[in-house]
Amino acid sequence: MTNQPQVSWYEGANTKASEVKNTVNYNTVDADSHSHIKVFYIWNNRGGTEDVSKMEEVVFTTRDRQGGDGSAQGNVVEAVRDNWFHVRVDSLNENENGWTPVGKGGVNTVNPSGTKDLGTSGTTTNVNAETAQVWSASKALTLDTYVQPTVANGYIYKVTKAGTTDGTEPTSWVKVEGNPVVDGTVEYIAIQIKKKPNAKEILGFANNTDVNGSNADLAGGNFVQISVFADVPMTASAGKNLLMQRVSYRYV
Repeated sequence: MTNQPQVSWYEGANTKASEVKNTVNYNTVDADSHSHIKVFYIWNNRGGTEDVSKMEEVVFTTRDRQGGDGSAQGNVVEAVRDNWFHVRVDSLNENENGWTPVGKGGVNTVNPSGTKDLGTSGTTTNVNAETAQVWSASKALTLDTYVQPTVANGYIYKVTKAGTTDGTEPTSWVKVEGNPVVDGTVEYIAIQIKKKPNAKEILGFANNTDVNGSNADLAGGNFVQISVFADVPMTASAGKNLLMQRVSYRYV
């Protein structure tokens, strides 16, 4: 995969209208109190018509506006330095015990790394599954056509060599991603219909997600849902804390 991930954030609702394009404001929070909890949906390739690379080793943290840990002289950001922000990964069904402080981290803190692993238990359904034609005998098929067996098996099959199907349906449609199937003069590769990301991954498959998010579950492997709040200590200084919420990842 050569197309880099296409990352977008949505606040409060999984709709295009809720896309984050400006500053997120947690408003005024008094010392020794909590901010309101904010919910974010972090997507890879929302509504994309072509696959892009998946995001791997995905983690969330906070940083000061210069990308530092909030402790630099002349640029102290207590919210980052002192790990005020707490994160829970709702797309992994974490409960109230799942809240993790993020920021600078450090030795003798609850979370020394200062980061939170992100992920999802959702799956993404291949967009070609709905239109894949049911196999039929002695049928001419062109390159990149998608076919499904007469008895559904969780896979569709993409034509990699055009030709004509056999008079008898293949007796064993392989169920291993990427493996070949020969059918008369046609050759296919197997494609699993529903894909689930590994830990700390966000998939980048093409999807037909509506602007209102009503069918977002069909691309459940392409986004994570998190909840975030700030726990401001009694010792907090007065004034603004300007910072970044950051998702870091790698891709190939």
